[in-house]
Amino acid sequence: MKNCPSVSFPYASFIRSLELERQLSPHTLENYLISIEYFIKFLERYTTIRCWEQVDEFTVRQYLIELLRDHEKSTVANRLSGLRTLFSFLKKENILPHNPFENLKGPKKDRILPKILSQQDVARLLRLPELLFGEGKISKFIFLRDRLILELLYNSGMRLGELLSLHYGDIDFERHLAKVKGKGNRERICPIGMYSVAALRRFLDETGTVLRRDQLIIRSEKNEGLTQRQVQNRLKFYLHHGNLPMDISPHKLRHSYATHMLNNGADLRLVQELLGHAHLSTTQIYTHVHSKLIQSVYNKTHPHAQNHSPDVDSTNVN
Repeated sequence: MKNCPSVSFPYASFIRSLELERQLSPHTLENYLISIEYFIKFLERYTTIRCWEQVDEFTVRQYLIELLRDHEKSTVANRLSGLRTLFSFLKKENILPHNPFENLKGPKKDRILPKILSQQDVARLLRLPELLFGEGKISKFIFLRDRLILELLYNSGMRLGELLSLHYGDIDFERHLAKVKGKGNRERICPIGMYSVAALRRFLDETGTVLRRDQLIIRSEKNEGLTQRQVQNRLKFYLHHGNLPMDISPHKLRHSYATHMLNNGADLRLVQELLGHAHLSTTQIYTHVHSKLIQSVYNKTHPHAQNHSPDVDSTNVN
């Protein structure tokens, strides 16, 4: 392994450690490598540093200032995360004596409420594959498969990557459960509901699929697995035809799942378990959506809320 920065970043063992030891998704891995490339360009453009050993706390603070000039807080935090991981690896491998990013405090990310679909909009979305099949706009295979994709995403709260790696052997048809392998290679059991199982049984029956435990569930007509981009494009197709918000993604169906569960009385820790979140704080973002809905309903319905004028004379209240 070379110790000097290089835009091509040929550090096979570092990449292997991210893939195998930390079980990072391809998307996260790509973001980490992009973060490192940006830092290398900063070093080459603004400093005389050409070896990792020369990077010190002053350099990383200067880089943080540079990032904050042109980027949102969330982007800055993500860039720093990739670099902390790199320098932690270099220290662990005894390539560096210390990690200059270890004590660097980056900006706190602004808490952004997740965008979701209403329950009514989800119901409309789930009907669209059959509707468009009836209009002759998609084939029967596409209708059955896409309906299955949408049912599983919304009814289970799975991440898209988790769904695309799901095999028939992972499904308990009788108890309506799926065994899911999530981030960090952690396994969990997801209820998928009777609607998903019904959609799965119909897909098997009407496409003539022979059920094999080792076969991917979500596939093309050529029996090939789908990419995340292909599923994202299929969702955009239905959003367009359903006159639904075009900025909804498969992950926002996961947000919708979590928010609708909380709105209907689910316990926060249960939702954490269902989503596969390692930390409760990650799940708590959905409580803000839930609280916002409660406040909205209160304001519209309670006689003493801000949108209503009191009917009683406050001077007569004892």
